[in-house]
Amino acid sequence: MAIENHGFTRLHARHLGIAATAESMIPGGGTATTPLRAGIAPESFASAVRAHLERVLRSPHFDGSTRSREFLRYVVDEVLCGRAAYLKQAAIAVEVFGRKPDFDAVIDPIVRVQAGRLRRSLERYYLISADADSMRIELPKGSYAPVFVETTEMSTPRPAPLESVNNWPTVVVHPFAVHSPRDEAAAAQLCEELTAELCRYGIVHVSRPADASPSALSPAATARFELQGVARDQSGEPLFAARLVDRASGQQIWADEFRTTGRPEHWSGSAGEIGRVIAARIGAEHGIIVRLLAGENATRGFPSSDPFGAVSRSHHFAFSRQSGALVPAIEALQQLTHRAPEIEIAWTSLARLYLMNHSFELSNVFTPVEMAIGCANQSVLIEPASARTRCLMATALLVKGELASARRELDLALRHNGESLAYREVIGWLMALCGEWDQGTALMRVALERNPYCQPCVNHGLWADAMRRGDFASAYAAALDYRDANFFWRDLMLTASLGQLGRIDDAAASAAELLRCKPQFAYRGRRLIAHYIKSDEVRATIVDGLRKAGVEVA
Repeated sequence: MAIENHGFTRLHARHLGIAATAESMIPGGGTATTPLRAGIAPESFASAVRAHLERVLRSPHFDGSTRSREFLRYVVDEVLCGRAAYLKQAAIAVEVFGRKPDFDAVIDPIVRVQAGRLRRSLERYYLISADADSMRIELPKGSYAPVFVETTEMSTPRPAPLESVNNWPTVVVHPFAVHSPRDEAAAAQLCEELTAELCRYGIVHVSRPADASPSALSPAATARFELQGVARDQSGEPLFAARLVDRASGQQIWADEFRTTGRPEHWSGSAGEIGRVIAARIGAEHGIIVRLLAGENATRGFPSSDPFGAVSRSHHFAFSRQSGALVPAIEALQQLTHRAPEIEIAWTSLARLYLMNHSFELSNVFTPVEMAIGCANQSVLIEPASARTRCLMATALLVKGELASARRELDLALRHNGESLAYREVIGWLMALCGEWDQGTALMRVALERNPYCQPCVNHGLWADAMRRGDFASAYAAALDYRDANFFWRDLMLTASLGQLGRIDDAAASAAELLRCKPQFAYRGRRLIAHYIKSDEVRATIVDGLRKAGVEVA
């Protein structure tokens, strides 16, 4: 991101403790009026930098996590004290992230990953904040030593900023109350996993009021949602109760109870698993918060100056399936990616709309799969460790038929997300469709066991696998469980399954609904199926089931 975008005519930079030329340290081609100096910063300058740092950390515009804030404070202080030369990955890993002295950056990339996130948080802060008029803190790529840039503003007005980051959905995760000291460790683990999993989904921002620093309190004070919970024993059985409150209305919009010991009638899991399940329910792309805001923003008319409004518009289309909402959603995201190219989820959402339009043939707007791949690539560049970005890229590559490349993306998604539930069922679904049937179905079944809030694609993947194996009863059961209308796929799945089961009357009824929903299916069906079903054998089984139901496809 070039500094000229903010309208500055003169840049005055001091990069303390690193031998380099001024021009090499200033993004956007600006020129320093003072050469770089090594050593300890003058007290007056150090005070100005620290005052600016505190404004950044307190500001709701700065969306960095607690670790990002600690990272930033540490590297700024090291540079101001003249220790920039010691800012290596190993030192930062030990001092900021609590790693052991034998830290190996090749095995554990935490410093590199967190530096990338911090860099993007700073860029976003200066993009939407008015606090760049006198100074900027920048973290150049390839270095862990920040640059302090003093600036003077042009007399011409700066571009109108996007609306406050406060408009991005933020949830305050409160520590769970406990009835007994023996529950404290489990409750703390639940909150840690819950917070981490919400960050992996990357849809809502997270704040923790337990953080003692003032910088952590401002986002919490302005957050729209708060999650509260309690840990207690019920007849000797550990139980966690959680509820989500909308501060705008004061209403409780979701609540549930979770147990840590198994009973046939209840889902159960460890404290960490419960935290991940709660995160999926409230903070995933199909979760409570996204659905609430999609409907709310639809009523408001999706304010154009609100970054989340454009993203929410795409969610509204995905939930409502209103054909007239597709093109406005695409246009809103195109504008957002132009205005704020650092927002990864905007690129991901745009790629998904391009892909849906291409693979479901929803409109006459030209969105070839290559456009989806291009947007997905932007997402990966911004958030390379995100399962969402990797899954979206893999989906686009699957549709294009580049199965080996898609599998590589899925391997990376698994490697970066470990035991996380975030997008686990999506990874399994895509692996199966890419030909890794055994591994894919195993992942999907584990996801179903561990997460009662799985995305509908898991049923599509299990249906395709059952059709492959000739287990048409299981295929029909999976089709019934596929709750996403998804324009025509559920009717297609039911029709083909019923046709293969010989239930001709029921199959004919499903076929009529399929053709009502997708009138051109008779002459476009094979192409539509082939977008996602790459196996010739499975496609032949599906087409045969459709034929038995009375649907001949060209």
